[in-house]
Amino acid sequence: MRIPPYYKQAGWQRFFAGVIIGMIIGWFFFIYEFGEVQEKLVTKIKMQEATIKNQKDTIEILRSDKDELNKENQKKLTVQEVKVYFKNDKAFRLSELSTHDLRSQIEKELSAVLNRNIESVAESKDLLYQSIENKVFEVNDKRYHVVVRDFVLYTKLQVFVEIRLAD
Repeated sequence: MRIPPYYKQAGWQRFFAGVIIGMIIGWFFFIYEFGEVQEKLVTKIKMQEATIKNQKDTIEILRSDKDELNKENQKKLTVQEVKVYFKNDKAFRLSELSTHDLRSQIEKELSAVLNRNIESVAESKDLLYQSIENKVFEVNDKRYHVVVRDFVLYTKLQVFVEIRLAD
């Protein structure tokens, strides 16, 4: 069996030449369009990377500013208020007036720490304990002394004490 000789017929030669030229033109068109799309995508990615880098830099600057401000504010934090809480005032059955009087005497003793830096108050915590515990408070002709059980220090100084009768 023999394949017909298409190379001798001009119609077939033009057809195959057209197919080959069409494939070459199509291939160049595809390469051109692919390159254009890739160039746009690369440009877009570069712009996004630049935006991300700028935003990361901005975030880092804001974080460092925030950290610096927080450090400055912590240094500036002072004790604004002193509160005294009794753990066993029910056991002594003190009246509200007696409890208030005892509380005000203890708060007056601690008034020296008002508007002082929290760090310095924390460093002198033992001195505060001793100044409260060693003092005898007199309320309604009865003498009491207190024992500090808890001590919470921030802008508000909270002291939790137990009341004891003085000897």
